[in-house]
Amino acid sequence: MAWYVIVLIASAALFLLTTIGSFIFGEMDIDIDTDVDTGGDFLGGDIFSFKGLLHFAIGFSLTLTLMKEVTITSVSIGIIAGVVFVFVLYYLYKITYTKLQQNIKYTDEIVEMDAEVYFWNESRKIGEVFISLEGRPVTITLEGAEGMELEKGQKLKVSGTRKSVHPVEFII
Repeated sequence: MAWYVIVLIASAALFLLTTIGSFIFGEMDIDIDTDVDTGGDFLGGDIFSFKGLLHFAIGFSLTLTLMKEVTITSVSIGIIAGVVFVFVLYYLYKITYTKLQQNIKYTDEIVEMDAEVYFWNESRKIGEVFISLEGRPVTITLEGAEGMELEKGQKLKVSGTRKSVHPVEFII
């Protein structure tokens, strides 16, 4: 088996695993942090990333596999195909992300929401609570529970912002 077929199989398998993983576990960030100044948002971390490398490898190795030979011409066409794969898939991700974001209304204010105490430091009067925000569980800082004795697992109503909330009342 030729090396470019092995690269095609490996990169396609990794691509499928990351795609399935993102459907099951939500957004997975496997991107590599680079210190390259790309001059703006267009050529940012989305193109020069692990996903970008996978897309290039798929396009490049698929071209060589279809041409069934390694020559200067096939390598040149493979490089062009790899770059095209990177940009086409980048734009597909961007369009899909934009369409998904149109259905989500973000609000900074949290008004009278049920929460569960996750952590509480009695001496500092600060802790964390679990709440459901936009359909997913998140932890938010709980501040200023003067006169309230809180403990882990306790249910209460909170209000505040995405950064911190304060207790309003206990839930019995």
